[in-house]
Amino acid sequence: MMSEKQLKVMLFFKNMTGSGLLIGFTVIIASFFVSGINGEYIFSIGLSVMVSSMLLFGFGLFINLMEEMAEGSKGIK
Repeated sequence: MMSEKQLKVMLFFKNMTGSGLLIGFTVIIASFFVSGINGEYIFSIGLSVMVSSMLLFGFGLFINLMEEMAEGSKGIK
């Protein structure tokens, strides 16, 4: 079972991912209402924010899983 510290870290990564996805989605929706070449740039910025948020969550999950496995194997030699 995850410790209280690990749950706090996962909650932090979850909140950061959620806010990043919300900001990215808002920027992508806004890019449809921008005229000219700027729309493509704004779309790519929004998409980049969303992808980086998902990578941040994956990184946080990976770190927590490694920490949990390391704690679980301390007694095994």
